Amino acid sequence: MKILDKYPDIYQAHIVQGMLENEGIECEIVNENLPFLGMGVAGFDVRILVRDEDYERAKTLIDATLD
Repeated sequence: MKILDKYPDIYQAHIVQGMLENEGIECEIVNENLPFLGMGVAGFDVRILVRDEDYERAKTLIDATLD
């Protein structure tokens, strides 16, 4: 698994997760609960992981959509 990107909050991460899953790209959100525990500090961003073989496709999709 590879880190696709980091997000400051869970809401943005879930939007991206939905976009990826709609394209058939499996992903996992990590550090999902840290902001709710008061631990949303530098270095503890919410991250999305994708399989290595899906990384380039996922990155292209996210870059094109969020630009």
